[in-house]
Amino acid sequence: MTKNTLIKIVSLIIMVISFIAFISGAGAFPINTENDQVLPWSVWFTISVLVNMVLWYPVMKLVSFSLGVIWFYAFVAALVPNTSTATGDVTSLDWSDPDAVAEIGLTIFNTKGQCSACHTLDTSAPKGRCPDLTDIGLNAASRVPGMGAKEYLIESLYDPGKYLVPGYGKIMPEVWKNPIALTKVEIEAVVAFLQSLGGDIDPEPFTEPIDRAEIGTTAAALPPLLSGDPEAGKKVFISAACISCHEISGLENPNAGEASDDFEVVTAPDLSEIAAFNELRYIEESILLPHAQIVSGYGKVTVTANGITYQGTLVSQDNEQIVVKVKADDGTETEHTILLSELDEEPIEELDNLKGRGYLTLTVTPLDADAPISGEIVEETTESVTLKVGDSTQTVSKDAVKQRFRGIMDADGEEVIGELISGDMDSEEIVIMVDGTEETFDPFFDFTPDSTMFILGSGKKLYVTSPMPDNFPFLLKVVDQADLLAYLSTLTGSTTTEETQSAEASEDTGDTNEEVAE
Repeated sequence: MTKNTLIKIVSLIIMVISFIAFISGAGAFPINTENDQVLPWSVWFTISVLVNMVLWYPVMKLVSFSLGVIWFYAFVAALVPNTSTATGDVTSLDWSDPDAVAEIGLTIFNTKGQCSACHTLDTSAPKGRCPDLTDIGLNAASRVPGMGAKEYLIESLYDPGKYLVPGYGKIMPEVWKNPIALTKVEIEAVVAFLQSLGGDIDPEPFTEPIDRAEIGTTAAALPPLLSGDPEAGKKVFISAACISCHEISGLENPNAGEASDDFEVVTAPDLSEIAAFNELRYIEESILLPHAQIVSGYGKVTVTANGITYQGTLVSQDNEQIVVKVKADDGTETEHTILLSELDEEPIEELDNLKGRGYLTLTVTPLDADAPISGEIVEETTESVTLKVGDSTQTVSKDAVKQRFRGIMDADGEEVIGELISGDMDSEEIVIMVDGTEETFDPFFDFTPDSTMFILGSGKKLYVTSPMPDNFPFLLKVVDQADLLAYLSTLTGSTTTEETQSAEASEDTGDTNEEVAE
């Protein structure tokens, strides 16, 4: 064996070994163990490639050149810092660069967190199923009185149902539970991203408001109470006139364009993907309790502002105003923007379930006060209600407020309003404080029938209802309800698309057969 051949073989062996060592990330090869001198595998590989390109035959030169090109790209890639945020689960965050943490949060927002499926980040974008999050880093600080922006964002991710943005229902899942199952580190990144939208990022670590070990991260998947036949449910969807208002991709309305004497045909949510974004219990509740949760932009409202009553569809709502679309007798529709501050206060006879009945504000006079207090309803229990009064909050016991009386005098039609001192409509007399003077009245003879009212307070009200008929659940048999639910549970988007393509294919086949027959 010649010296030249031996060099070629050794050089080839070094090239292969150094290439494999470099790709696998092996440590550098020592050239002098005493002085701890090392030579990187990239250098060994470069030398061996150059030697092979000079000494070997054309075929081996081509092999050497190919390996050299592959090594070059691997070498350049190794020099580029690993800044990718889409490398799977995030296990740690480098808070020395908060903007980089926010970028990681954006990636989670759009991927594992599935937030972008419902939330938008552009006020000009079509309205999503959940609130737009433009400038949420700034606006979060004013959502709940006494709660900072970061605290609010954390609560929204761990317990999204605790505070609902006006106009939106309780549809957001707890993202730390399955199937999304974000880790604490991932939630920290998402919070940082949300803070960056109009606000400043606070890198201070927080303690999770839940105990994962005790509670567990598996969301309780409640099965539907009913089960039925999807094909039969499709027929119910048509026969029960659901299709008159709701659209489903690939399903035609046989009565399209026809008016109904039994109900008003309105624009209702498209149900083509209803099962892809909602649990079966939510779909079932929408059938049995249509007013429980209403999709934003589809609710019906009746409000009075500045003495004018508006009845129509609630297009949008925020903390300052609402937009109501009113349909005239000739079919024309007009949108009215109404400030919440312009809503007229309505008298309240009972203080139970105020928020459930749509009250936004409350004005009451506590028993130990001479003047009434008024504010936005922040929180409510069966015993008390908390109001935002100015920059602070005040909790009032529902059993400790002064009662007022209002009635129309039978003699001259004059309205009497004042604080009730004693008596009721079954008493021989009632005593009322009117303009600082106690006056006694006979409740039976002094007031016109049905004009009297015992008032505990007043408030601005925005009660949103579903356009679905109140008696809809009673119009269907139990078996029809079960079949309808079974059909809706199949609507994940892909199913309806496949059905449409299958139907089109069948039509094409039918047309072809007709042509052949002709």
